[in-house]
Amino acid sequence: MKRLPVSTAIVVVGMCVLWIGLGSRILPGAKSHDFLSFYTGATLALEGRFSELYDPSVQLARQQQIVPQITTLVPFIRPGFYAVLLAPLALLSFDTAFAAWIAGQSLLLILCWIWAWRRFGPDALIFAALPLSAPLGIASGQDCVVLLALFVAAYELAERKRPVASGMVLALLLLKFQLVLLWPVALLIQRRWRMLAGFCATAVAEVALCVALGGVQAVRSYADLLRNKSLDLLSPSPQLMIGYRGLAANLGIDSEAVILGLVAAVIVIFLWAVRQAPLWRTFALTAVASLCVAPHVYGYDATLLLLPLLLTIYLMRPVSRVAAVLMSTPLPFGFALADKPWAVVSSASLLLLFAILAAETFRPATPADSPISLQSALGADRTDRFLGVPAEEVRG
Repeated sequence: MKRLPVSTAIVVVGMCVLWIGLGSRILPGAKSHDFLSFYTGATLALEGRFSELYDPSVQLARQQQIVPQITTLVPFIRPGFYAVLLAPLALLSFDTAFAAWIAGQSLLLILCWIWAWRRFGPDALIFAALPLSAPLGIASGQDCVVLLALFVAAYELAERKRPVASGMVLALLLLKFQLVLLWPVALLIQRRWRMLAGFCATAVAEVALCVALGGVQAVRSYADLLRNKSLDLLSPSPQLMIGYRGLAANLGIDSEAVILGLVAAVIVIFLWAVRQAPLWRTFALTAVASLCVAPHVYGYDATLLLLPLLLTIYLMRPVSRVAAVLMSTPLPFGFALADKPWAVVSSASLLLLFAILAAETFRPATPADSPISLQSALGADRTDRFLGVPAEEVRG
């Protein structure tokens, strides 16, 4: 691990202070909102009430026991296997569990930053500390950093030539399945059979566990809950989403044909671009494309983009690097907090990043697998360090 320059440390500490200051203002509301949904699932799982896990009336009754002033359900919408993993939280009081949750998410984020430092060099810490998404997610009581940590682990395992284990870890992201919609397709197209086998085996095990815990009826209840349009908090404020729904809502696009055409265009371009992509570009492109076509994705879900942005900054061409550096700043997804029509900047920025990554396909050679300087990442150093890598070397 390279020594951390003082200037880098100052920037990172400064950003941490900023995020802590801003996050502390929304933490109280997060405890009785997003975190409450996780704690509700944890308590029901600890009691073994998996058959009732997705009953809105049961969830609301439990939430009113925990926070009496609650009048509107904040639904628990994660799969049953994740509720099992959350169950230990219910051994703690609500206040203590929330403190442990925030501390755990923060620690996971720091570990991801340390990985970025070791993998790409100290400058990567700046790019890791700049984005708004992870601090926003932590302060909102969300579990977005858990997804990031799993994503980083999957990439690290794939790089170490452990494709089955990588696919298994990647399948754990199905705890928020809309964020990994295109991964099985990418693995199939690239014929990464061992990685796909690990993914599918774990996915089947997760479904089997859910059925074993609550029966087929629990799975049906879960599907019914996800389709329940009467739950206002299930999919609030579509104009604040960062995928295609946010773009449509902010631009006033009501035509289903136009929306389906946009989603279809992203998928077709993705299918074309990912065919011969090396491993690192596959992780970047698939993650971004999945967020673009996800029906339910908010600013904090962009936490998953930390890995794709770092891969783009350090391993792609100057134009792509500049775009990724700009996406790393708080601005693009900061607009997701604004109301209509300004929030369109977030979804448009994500689509633009996808287009830039897809355009990388026109360059057949892949870059050297070595870190570059911050100056080079910003484009000041025009020396490209690209090396060709045979296709067989990047197949899982």
